[in-house]
Amino acid sequence: MNICWFTTGRDKEAFELFSGVLSAMDRGLIEGQINLVFSNREEGPYVDSIRAEAGRRAIPYEVLSSKGFVFPRQREEFDRLVKGRIERYPFDLIFLAGYMLILSSVLFDPYLVLNLHPSLPGTHKGKWEDVVAEVVKRREKEHGAMVHIVTESLDEGPPITFARVNLEEVYSRAKVDVSGENLMMLVRQKEFSIESPLIIKTLSLLSKGEIGIRGREVFYRGERAESGVDLTPLL
Repeated sequence: MNICWFTTGRDKEAFELFSGVLSAMDRGLIEGQINLVFSNREEGPYVDSIRAEAGRRAIPYEVLSSKGFVFPRQREEFDRLVKGRIERYPFDLIFLAGYMLILSSVLFDPYLVLNLHPSLPGTHKGKWEDVVAEVVKRREKEHGAMVHIVTESLDEGPPITFARVNLEEVYSRAKVDVSGENLMMLVRQKEFSIESPLIIKTLSLLSKGEIGIRGREVFYRGERAESGVDLTPLL
C-alpha cells in the first residue's frame, strides 16, 4: 500500500504522527510505505523536520505554499495545482494528518482521501481547538478521534475507524488544580495520545485487507461497517 502523506506541519504533533507511522512501517506493522509527502507550508520548525526526515529516507517531497491564495474562493484553483504536483507519483490513497486546508472535489473525486479528525463520528467539526472547546463546554465524558473518508461534507465523510477516551479523570483533576485553559490542553493531550495508535492500526488493517473500502463504503472482515470500526479495545 502506497501512501501520499499530506501535512501542513504546523506543530510538533504533526511531526510525531509522521514519524510514528514511519516507525510502524519499519517494524512491519503496516504493509506499505509513504512514497510522497506534500505540504502547503514552505518552512517552519516542524514542517522543516518533516522535510528533513523525508529527505533522510529518500521520500519524494512536494510543497506548494497556500499563503498567496484566498480561500475558499481559490480552493479549487489551489487543488488543481496540487494535483499537478502529485499526479506523477504512484499511490493508493492520500492521508491527511494535520493538513489545515479543506479539500475540494478536485482531489477527493479522483483519489481516495482519508482524514484524521480529532473527534468521534457524528460529533464535532473543525480544528482541534474548536472541538476541544465544545467538549469542555459541554463537559462531555467521552471524547476521541476518527479516520474518515473525505467528501464534500466537512469532517462528516464515512467513518473508517475511531477510538474513544474517557475524560472523567481529567475533569476530576480540574476540580482540584486546573484552570480553564489548562483543562483544554489536558483534554487535547488525552485525545492526542490515541491519534498515532489509531492511524497506525487503521493503516495496518487497510494494508492487510482486513478493512476494505469500495467506493465510499467501509467493510471490516467482509462485513459492512457503516458506523466505522471501533478500535478502542485494540489500541
